[in-house]
Amino acid sequence: MSEPAIFVMLALVGLVAGWINTVAGAGSLLLLPALIFTGLPADAANATNRIAVLVQSGAAVWGYHRAGLRIGRAERVLTLAGALGGVLGAFIATLLSARIIHHAIVVALAVMLVLSVLPKRKPEHEKLTLPPPTAFAVFGLFVIGIYGGFLQAGVGILVLLFLSLALSAGLVASNVLKSTLTLALSVVSLAVFAARGETIDPLRGAALAIGSGVGGYVGAHSTVKLGEKWIRLGIVIAVLSALGKLVFDALGG
Repeated sequence: MSEPAIFVMLALVGLVAGWINTVAGAGSLLLLPALIFTGLPADAANATNRIAVLVQSGAAVWGYHRAGLRIGRAERVLTLAGALGGVLGAFIATLLSARIIHHAIVVALAVMLVLSVLPKRKPEHEKLTLPPPTAFAVFGLFVIGIYGGFLQAGVGILVLLFLSLALSAGLVASNVLKSTLTLALSVVSLAVFAARGETIDPLRGAALAIGSGVGGYVGAHSTVKLGEKWIRLGIVIAVLSALGKLVFDALGG
């Protein structure tokens, strides 16, 4: 595949992922496999992926700010806990070979795919702010941050599920924290990867980032006619196809 074709393909995947993330979630599960399909080793794909996530999460945080949803003390404390975990997780990733990272991506995508299609509990009364964080919540976000620093894919799913169970948090408040934490994880993980000499492909990352940004904007300003059920079915088909290719490559390697 030629370089221009690779960039066009990544931009299209980013477009779809950004749109899916806005209207249903879990679109980021498509980004890592897309980078690996272009020929990047798994460790380089894991680092490069953070560029697109940085742009996408930054746009989301800005959007929430524009909508009047501010970052309070609870969000700052939990984001800091997750970011500290992210530093540790990213450092661990730099110690492992591309082959091990490849296997870890296969396992993570499979688990996150299952979690992404589980029915979400909806609180009776939606709250726009998080309750005061407990020690358990802080520790939980630290652990999730370790995963997010190690592998970004699906970290938002973990955040939403954990906040729902640990704090009975509403979806709006949880999504604000998810975006804030994802932005922080992207910054710290990119810093660790760069400091440790990991390969980061800025052009591939930029192609994904541009597509993700456009897709998120379109998703936020469009009416979803297919419905979440059909969108999630599309996610399942796409991620299962990617998993099949990743497993085939792992066995063949």
